[in-house]
Amino acid sequence: MVVRTPRFDPASGALASACVGELSWRLRIGAAGPLIVLGCAPGDLTLDLAAFAQLFHPDDRADLCRFLSVGPAPARLGLDLPETSSARGILLRMRWGAGGEDFILTCLEPAEPAAVSPRFSASGRLFRLDAALQVARSTLENAGITPTSSWNVDLRSGALNVSASWKERLGYSPDALEPLSHDDWARMSHPEDVAGFDSPETRARLRRGALVQHLSRSRHRLGHWVTFLSFCRAVRWDPSGEMSFLMGCDLDMTAVSTLEGELARERDRLTTILDALPSGKIVLDAQDRVVFANPEASALTGFGAVAVCGRAVFDVLPIEEGRADLAAAMEDPGHSGPVLIRLRRAGRLRLLQVDLVPLPGDPGGGRLLLSLSDITTLHDLGQQLEQSIDNARFIATHDLMTGLPDRYLMMRRLGERLTRPEAEGGGIAVLCIDFDNHRLINDTLGHETADQLIKSAAKRLEQGLPEGALLARTNEDEFVVLLPGADALAAESRSWDIVRAFARPMRLQRRQCFLTVSIGVALHAGPGGCAEALLRAADMAMHQSKARGRNTVTLFSPEIGAQFERRTAVAQALHRALEESSFELHLQPKFDVREGIRLIGAEALLRLTDAELGPISPAEFIPVAEVDGLVSAIDLEVMRLAGMMMADWAARGIRLPLAVNINATTLDAPGHVDLAERLLRVGLDPEQVTVELTETGLAAPGLRQRRNLERLRDVGYKIAIDDFGTGQSALGVLQSLPVAEIKIDRSFVRGLEGPEPGRARALMRAILAMAGALGLRAIAEGVETEAQFSILKEEGCPAMQGFLLGRPLSLRSFEARYLTEEPRPRAIVLAGIGGSGA
Repeated sequence: MVVRTPRFDPASGALASACVGELSWRLRIGAAGPLIVLGCAPGDLTLDLAAFAQLFHPDDRADLCRFLSVGPAPARLGLDLPETSSARGILLRMRWGAGGEDFILTCLEPAEPAAVSPRFSASGRLFRLDAALQVARSTLENAGITPTSSWNVDLRSGALNVSASWKERLGYSPDALEPLSHDDWARMSHPEDVAGFDSPETRARLRRGALVQHLSRSRHRLGHWVTFLSFCRAVRWDPSGEMSFLMGCDLDMTAVSTLEGELARERDRLTTILDALPSGKIVLDAQDRVVFANPEASALTGFGAVAVCGRAVFDVLPIEEGRADLAAAMEDPGHSGPVLIRLRRAGRLRLLQVDLVPLPGDPGGGRLLLSLSDITTLHDLGQQLEQSIDNARFIATHDLMTGLPDRYLMMRRLGERLTRPEAEGGGIAVLCIDFDNHRLINDTLGHETADQLIKSAAKRLEQGLPEGALLARTNEDEFVVLLPGADALAAESRSWDIVRAFARPMRLQRRQCFLTVSIGVALHAGPGGCAEALLRAADMAMHQSKARGRNTVTLFSPEIGAQFERRTAVAQALHRALEESSFELHLQPKFDVREGIRLIGAEALLRLTDAELGPISPAEFIPVAEVDGLVSAIDLEVMRLAGMMMADWAARGIRLPLAVNINATTLDAPGHVDLAERLLRVGLDPEQVTVELTETGLAAPGLRQRRNLERLRDVGYKIAIDDFGTGQSALGVLQSLPVAEIKIDRSFVRGLEGPEPGRARALMRAILAMAGALGLRAIAEGVETEAQFSILKEEGCPAMQGFLLGRPLSLRSFEARYLTEEPRPRAIVLAGIGGSGA
């Protein structure tokens, strides 16, 4: 290397010697303090420490002063200080050039202690890193032994210079890809990797002079991706402080192990590359002594790089766990796979993964490469992930309020039990438990109190459960108990124990609460079976307990199953009928009987004939509709059908009063705030339509019900009370609601021929008198015998309907019988009254 005597230019603050690639330097301690002598010939440049510091980048001057600090052993300088690099030198930026136009990354290296001149405290070399790296690269490429592919890029022009090996790894000849620019590389590379290299974070690190490593993928000439581990750093800056020149090398990731071995022989010149390797590397000889350790390995072991070499590996690695495993792996030539060890560093136990690779082609033989990776964080994250998975699994299969298994987990355990009942020594009993009054407590005392009550109830249910039993919460106020090996007697006995347990009050927040339970029990014996069917059977039995008055226990039987199957079938039939509009109206005539028998109207009665179930009585489907919340929808269907029928009658000139039954709950439904408007919309003429409401549904009318009734009256609809006399407050209904007609319940009519006809006749007389006094029209329903007809007529009942007078008929049959141009003169044949029978 050509070395010329340097000159210091105070104006530019730079070395003015041209083409200087490397300088020697010496540290001399004089009376006035430390002096720096640059060069080895007479006339060398001598600078004090302050002037020498002015040659360097302002951000690096403090590091220079620390590096050149003189301690008890001047030859070692500041190399033992924690701020310095673990290498034999320090990397600083200097203005170096004829005009001081460039900042150049400069490596300041001390000499070995043996080379120190007696006249000087220390000596070393000062050289340009870009020139040194270029020389090292050329030497290695000429030797043909480097596995790296070097490159440099001039950021001012964008010109990219790559080695022949870089082109070869991408399938190109040495003279291809000429000229090449940074933009060309970007087009050949994966967009994500280009964005990472050009990111502000990467550029900021390069601008600080730091070594940067990143993974990049470049497109091979044949189309596939080749992955490189790239290392680069800025080695030249312009006077404004912006980077002007980058140098780097790419490692083909398939050759990492070979690369480490070759780099170990050249570590003096390529220390910077080794600094950037992401894992610790230790090379052992045949006697398991350390012959090489990179800085990362030194950091992991806690020893300096020089202190590690020559020592036994187990003296270097302070292993607390896994020592025997590592020793066995080192002795086994065929060992494959990683070994986990634990070291204590900085007071904390660290987990390391050690990969062992015999070095191929080693002249001495027996050398072993240990790759150390600190996976403590990864291991901790793995444990956290496992904990999160366990928590997620618990959340997915348990009720968070009580901590009990939820329906999903309970069904899985029940299904497993049904497939292997022999494991528990018999069948299994399922107890379906529902708290009767929890919803009322929830509505009156609030959700928080109700939730606390459920938690306390769950703990009480757990008390006394036999070993192997499972308690699960399957719904808001429903629990299920699985009792393996229990017969009917044991299951019922346990169920009654639960009922008695809840006879005691529950104490919450200075208040006592009582819960009652309805329990259904289903049994299964022998292998096989369906968990869903068994739970459904227990649920049906539980609902039967509620129907029987609650706070009791019911054992499932086939009869209960048949009832629920029928109810379910009827519910499905109702949904189909509403979907397909398959309901029909039948009409039952009403008669004025004061002077003969005169048709005065008809009552519209809904009928359903299902394609699967056949005819279904209203007495069967109306209760189902009430439970399933279909009453309002059915009432709307009645209105629609009645409106179509009356519109047809009006077009044909037929005017016959019609009574339409509306359930009282429809008056209170939020979607029916103006029922009168709905009736008008479907074509029900107020002058011809009477709205019949059951008295039981109006025992305590709410505000919306009252407004709807008043609105119906104001529009012109007449309101009739159906089944009058069976409600809780008959007189109150008549007093507070706009009623125009009462229909005397059939139970009073049947009583006229009952065991106490006198009392029945007196009641009938009183009802008729009250109706007359209030100006209400009275009509007796359910008249089925001539005796009933005669008594009612004697007591002055003005109107009647019933099977004796006329059965409900389909629309076509009703029109044929009662609405022809020459209708039949009578609907019945009675003593003294002529006419044809119904």
